[in-house]
Amino acid sequence: MSDTSNVAVTMAVDTKKYGIRIHKAMFRQLGEPRHIQLLVNPEEGVVAIQTVEKEMSGGQTHRIVEKRMQSESSYEIYSRAFIRKLREVAPEIEDGGAYRLTGNIIPSLKVAVFSLKTLQRTDR
Repeated sequence: MSDTSNVAVTMAVDTKKYGIRIHKAMFRQLGEPRHIQLLVNPEEGVVAIQTVEKEMSGGQTHRIVEKRMQSESSYEIYSRAFIRKLREVAPEIEDGGAYRLTGNIIPSLKVAVFSLKTLQRTDR
């Protein structure tokens, strides 16, 4: 049995607003966490959303707040630091652009993993 969920998940990245949009269905698949970390692994070319038990100091985590739900289906997080790091790792990401990443859930680790190879521009 594979440790990776067969269900593909997506994450939208908006460099104009420094926003990341995540579908609520993915939060359910991650166990409806109260806190998450946004991670970038430059060597592997991977972005991850990791659930964490509690908020960490230094702005490393994001608390999930119900009022930030942008619609019935998605949640939006704003992080200049994350978008800047993402742009360092993937120079094809342009200012003012909107992109989508596709990935998978690893249930045992409570993490969603997205390869930068799946990066697609969505606003053209």
